[in-house]
Amino acid sequence: MNELVLDRRIESNTLPFLVNGFASWSTLFIFETTQIIPVVARHILRSRSFDPQTRQIMLLIFNTSLAISRTKDYSLPQFTTLQRQIDRSPARDPSPRRYGVTRELALATMEHSHQFISMLFKVGSFASVLSVMDLYAPVFRRACPECSEGLVNLRRCLTTLDVQLKYYASLDDLLSLITHRPMFLRYTLDFLSPQEEPIMKSNKGTGLRWMYGVPDQLMFTLAKMNGLFEDFGNRVDPETIQELEQEIAACRPVVSIGSGEDPIMNLGRIMVQEAWTMAARVYLYMGLCGANSLDVREVKVWNVFMRRLGGVKSRRHPDSFLVYPIAIPQLVP
Repeated sequence: MNELVLDRRIESNTLPFLVNGFASWSTLFIFETTQIIPVVARHILRSRSFDPQTRQIMLLIFNTSLAISRTKDYSLPQFTTLQRQIDRSPARDPSPRRYGVTRELALATMEHSHQFISMLFKVGSFASVLSVMDLYAPVFRRACPECSEGLVNLRRCLTTLDVQLKYYASLDDLLSLITHRPMFLRYTLDFLSPQEEPIMKSNKGTGLRWMYGVPDQLMFTLAKMNGLFEDFGNRVDPETIQELEQEIAACRPVVSIGSGEDPIMNLGRIMVQEAWTMAARVYLYMGLCGANSLDVREVKVWNVFMRRLGGVKSRRHPDSFLVYPIAIPQLVP
C-alpha cells in the first residue's frame, strides 16, 4: 500500500508543509538552526491569521525551499512563480514615501524579503541580489522607525523582532564588505541606552550569527569600517585603526552548548566565526591601511587562520559558510 500524502491545497494542512519546508532548507543553508527555530515557530503560528494571498506566498517560499534543498538544477519553476508574486509588491516603487506609504505597509512589504533574498543567493546571480537589495532600499528605510532626515540605527535594527529588517541591514553591511561598494544606506552605531551596551557586547545572539556565522559585535565593526572606507579610502588615521584592531580582537566565537549539540559541528562553527574575524582584519589592513598581501600583518593573520583550519575536520555544513570570508582576502583592492 502506498504511503498517504497530505493535500497541500487544504488550508488545515498548511502548518505541516511549512514545517517540512523549513526543516529541509535550514539543515543546508542556515548556519545555526537552533537560534532561528523560535523566530520561525512564531512566524508559522501567525500564518493561521494571515490572509489567503500571504498564506499563498508562504507556501511558495517553503515549496521553493524544499525544491532547492533537493536539486542542483536551479532553473526552478517554483522560484520563478515566487519572484512574480514578490514583484507585485510595493517594493518595485522606487519612492514609497512619495505616495504616502505608511511604516506599517513598508513592514508588510518587507515581510518575506529575507526569505526571498536568501534563496536568490542560491539560485540567482550576485548582480541580481544587488539589484533586489537596491529595490528594497527605500522600502526598508520607510520601515525603520527613525525620522527620514536621520540615519538608521544599526543597533536597533539588529535587536528588533522584525527579522526582515535585521536581515536587510546585516546583508547591506556584508555586501559592502564583499563587493567594496557603498552600503545602500548609512547607519549610526550609537547605543540607544546605557543598559544596551553590555548586551550588545555580550554576543548573545542579537544579530544574524545564526544565518551566516558572523559574530554579532563584528557586524557593527564592519559597518563602521565600511563607512570609513567610503569616506577616507585607505587614509584612515592610525588611532582609528588601533581602535578597530581592538574591536575586532574583542569579537569572540559563540556556539550553543547543550546535550543535543554536536561538538565537531561546534568546532566548525567556531572556525566560520574565526574566518569572518580574519576577513575583517584583512579588510582593515588592505582596505583601510592600503597594505598589500605581503604585509607582515597580512601574512600573520592568514598563517594563523590556516593552521587552525587544518586542525578541524571537514564537512559540508558548516564548511559551506567559509566561502565568503575566505574569498574576501582575494577581493580586497
